[in-house]
Amino acid sequence: MSDILTIDTSKNLYANNQLDPLPLYDERHPMMSQSIPEYDTRDLPNRHIESLIARLKITMKLYGGLGLSANQCGVFERLFILGHEDFILSCINPKVVEESKEMVREREGCLSFPGMFLTVERPSWIVAEFVTESGETQRMRLDGITARCYLHELDHMNGVTFTQRVGPTALMLAKKKQSKIMKQIVRKQKSK
Repeated sequence: MSDILTIDTSKNLYANNQLDPLPLYDERHPMMSQSIPEYDTRDLPNRHIESLIARLKITMKLYGGLGLSANQCGVFERLFILGHEDFILSCINPKVVEESKEMVREREGCLSFPGMFLTVERPSWIVAEFVTESGETQRMRLDGITARCYLHELDHMNGVTFTQRVGPTALMLAKKKQSKIMKQIVRKQKSK
């Protein structure tokens, strides 16, 4: 058995869908520390990217995330999604072309770090540029939580996790809280 935590999505939890969720890896997966190269967008749209985005959406919804990068699911593509049921952005080759000087400290979580929350400082707004699954380049201003999620997922594309954006004391305290939360979850599961 691997020492890398993988959330088992092999069971068909979506029997009526043609696509299953992707596996979700934790921070120990080697792909989480690698910078993902740009995707060649000349062949967009294509079935590979459309299928990957559909499966990322299913996986993000299953785990209640606000964003999900392909490399969190073991897929070596420079692509992430973010949003919620009514509004999901698919971002291929994401970039930040402008950001606010005003910084905001807010609490963040990450599907690859279940039960861990850290207060991270990020710009209050950004101008993002990315390619959509249809091959169109988009540029838009993102504010607040949307900007924060975009930057969090962009960090994943660059091999950076949110744990690297805090000091050692904050990380140690967060890991202790995470351990307590995970023990509570295990106890609840065993009692069922």
